[in-house]
Amino acid sequence: MIDSAENLILIDKKVRTLDIESCLYDNNTNRYNIVFQGNSKCYSYSRDRVVWLKHPVKVDPNFYRLIHDGNNLSNIETILIFSNTRHTYYHIRLKNGMVIDCNKSNLLITKSCLEGPVAKNVFDYLKQVASENPLSDEEGRKLLVNKYREIDFIADDTAIAHYLDPQKFRIQKKSTNTLIYPFSCNASQIKAVQSAFENQISVIQGPPGTGKTQTILNIIANILKSGKTVQVVSNNNSAIQNVLEKLSKYDMGFMVALLGKKENKQDFIESQTIEKQYPENIATWKNDNAGKQAFVDEIRRQTEQLSILFAKQERLANARQELQVLELEWQHYKQEFGYNEPTIKLRRNVHSSQLLQLWNECQFFADTRDLFNSFNIKGIIQRLKWFIFKLKSRVIYEISNKKFYKRDIAVIISEFHILFYKTKQTELAREIEGLDKYLATKDAEKQAKNLSDISMEYLKNILYRKYGTNRTKLIFSLDDLKSKSEKVLEEYPIILSTTFSSRSSLNPGAMYDYLIIDEASQVSIETGALALSCAKNVVIVGDSSQLPNVVTEKDKIRLSLIAQKFNVAEGYDCANNSFLQSICKIIPNVPQTLLREHYRCHPKIINFCNQKFYGGNLLIMTRDQGEDDVICVIKTVGGNHSRDRMNQREIDVIINEVIPTLPYKAEEIGIIAPYNNQTNAIQKTIWENIDVATVHKFQGREKDAIIMTTVDDIITPFSDNPNLLNVAVSRAKQKFYLVVSGNEHPMNGNISDLISYIEYNNCTATSSKIHSIFDYLYKQYTDTRIAYLRKRKKISVYDSENLTYALIVDILHNNVCMQHLDVICHLPLAMLICDFSQLNDEERKYAQNDKTHIDFMIYNRVVKRHILAIETDGYAFHKPGTKQFERDKKKDRILSLYEIPLIRLSTTGSNERKIIEDKLSEIIGRY
Repeated sequence: MIDSAENLILIDKKVRTLDIESCLYDNNTNRYNIVFQGNSKCYSYSRDRVVWLKHPVKVDPNFYRLIHDGNNLSNIETILIFSNTRHTYYHIRLKNGMVIDCNKSNLLITKSCLEGPVAKNVFDYLKQVASENPLSDEEGRKLLVNKYREIDFIADDTAIAHYLDPQKFRIQKKSTNTLIYPFSCNASQIKAVQSAFENQISVIQGPPGTGKTQTILNIIANILKSGKTVQVVSNNNSAIQNVLEKLSKYDMGFMVALLGKKENKQDFIESQTIEKQYPENIATWKNDNAGKQAFVDEIRRQTEQLSILFAKQERLANARQELQVLELEWQHYKQEFGYNEPTIKLRRNVHSSQLLQLWNECQFFADTRDLFNSFNIKGIIQRLKWFIFKLKSRVIYEISNKKFYKRDIAVIISEFHILFYKTKQTELAREIEGLDKYLATKDAEKQAKNLSDISMEYLKNILYRKYGTNRTKLIFSLDDLKSKSEKVLEEYPIILSTTFSSRSSLNPGAMYDYLIIDEASQVSIETGALALSCAKNVVIVGDSSQLPNVVTEKDKIRLSLIAQKFNVAEGYDCANNSFLQSICKIIPNVPQTLLREHYRCHPKIINFCNQKFYGGNLLIMTRDQGEDDVICVIKTVGGNHSRDRMNQREIDVIINEVIPTLPYKAEEIGIIAPYNNQTNAIQKTIWENIDVATVHKFQGREKDAIIMTTVDDIITPFSDNPNLLNVAVSRAKQKFYLVVSGNEHPMNGNISDLISYIEYNNCTATSSKIHSIFDYLYKQYTDTRIAYLRKRKKISVYDSENLTYALIVDILHNNVCMQHLDVICHLPLAMLICDFSQLNDEERKYAQNDKTHIDFMIYNRVVKRHILAIETDGYAFHKPGTKQFERDKKKDRILSLYEIPLIRLSTTGSNERKIIEDKLSEIIGRY
């Protein structure tokens, strides 16, 4: 008898293994000689009629789910896979003795990702972490770990498979049909919705005031359009309640089941007959036109047209921000350098970019001035080039002052500075006026509403076809939620729950088409992963710069030991990452969309958060109308006023000096503190209906005016936490007041940056020996210079400068903690130092020379302050014994005197990235 555990034989495409007594292949005739059970006769078959598969692969049936002829195969004892280059067959033995042999194509096969050692190790780690979660039932049983113990199979096509082993399981890409936007939209929201349906896993970074909930609603709308199911979860009950309220506003609450914990389930069961009935006006949702292709084509056409208008709106917002930055910097320029009217006038159509080019050319001649005094061929060529440049500029730009180029280069360049500011200001004002006129004729707001309206018609018509055709509303019992999960999802395709209860809303094995995790920065990794296990696709929504989930120091120690035991990647470390952070680290190429358009705060308020925490990537859609005292800092008298995390001096300032000046009702004012003791003390003092809370309790809320009290006599790491500060500032819509001790605080901390930002925006004079970084002016110049050098990159010094610039930009772009930093190149030392009293005559002369530059200056763009100077040294030009080496020593001493950090990179050196990153980390960490 043929051993079916080692052989599988097909005759005429039918599996006959168990019928065969013996099978031999005759090499001479190229035929199979087969004897069947109970029959001694030998039958001869041609080679093309028989397939003989041997040496199967045995797999663990615990990691397989098989469906054959529509039937789920359960209680599988053995699975053997027979295959060759052309055929794959499964030999399946059930525990009741039944045997099934079939072609792979006749099976629906789902494999568990836990079959792989990497995924299983990470899952076991998460299970161990879950055992540390203190949440227990009445009998003391830990709830989270029990939910993990229920999971013995995770399909490899679910979202969590890629998270557990991103090297083995790739994010699935999908094509999309026409998408709808019934809840209105903007440019980045359209991108976010598209990404959600093009990718199995996607992330939406939703900074405050950017329409996060609106985006979630549009994603839900498209899920409904496709007849799919979705579970929306969050640790924040108000977030999921907000989704329900918004859908109910549009009469769509009847499709939503708020489940999760036992009390919610009971409330849902009781509310079905009252709150969950179909809308009385559902018959009006019927729209025969909406079911036609022409209607879909119109949605697509309007979306495309609106995208063009959004691009114009984006440029308008950028231009307004740019103009505001330029005008503020121009005020500081005049304040620090004085102002004289230019001695030349240019023709009207000279563009600001041409002025930058003139400046760049002048600087090039200044840098090569030594050649002018030589009488060799290079000197002659250089003087000829200078003559041609002067002639060309006078002709092309109509520079009529013949003595203009006879002055010192530094004076010439300072005139180009002034001309650039004025010209660029005119250009931006003209561009803004043109965009305003264009958008006024197009009425983007009306077009967005039209797209929203027809999208809503389309969605409601689909819902009418499902629910509105004399269908009887199904009523479910508490037991039905588990036993009839599919029926529940058919009636209620939108399930809301806390993240913790995601798997217990319905049957623990229920699989949703989509999962949306809101406020993911506040979700712990073990609870986020648990939710991830019950969906095929996931959209993770949050903000990495907002408050993360809280982990106590005691828990961090315990969790870190577990991570070490399982040797998991740093991104899985539950002690130091939220679920949002974990996803972004474990899947670094996960599609991410930043919701850029901000609609809440006054530009001066949100631009601090924009520059400090969001890399300057937000589009500020609110308008600055020139209001006074939008952002203020009030410093109390210095001293030790803080007691037990309470500061009465700051409370007195708030009560007596700040609140009386605010033109708002009490309920429009919020007071934020980092500590409960301070908020408790303020609540006892204030008799009005003013909200007083810690920052953690204020997340997700907003007020016209926010007052923040820092409490500490000297700012501590806790009160200086960047996420905490981001939340606090972004709660304020119209005014933000910072009340802080008048003591000296650590330089370049987050609150120190906020204080400096406020002072800079209010044009407060400072007594520093260092100028501000005029980053608008020098960023424009840097772009021009880098383009200029690229044309000459065959010369090694220029090539190295290009490469160093690209490296610095890449470093700053890819380090989250450096989002507030930027880089400019070729900064004159005289533009940095404003008080030369510390220098001797020789050093002063060198520092004021127009040829003395810093190759690259990394600076804090929030407060316009230097961070790190970088010099790129060609070995031959800068080696010991050369004149340049002596100049380098002089520059090093000057920068040291003014406490300006410096690193030098040699063109013959290596590890430049590590050198720069380590130095920046040291400087940032020092503060």
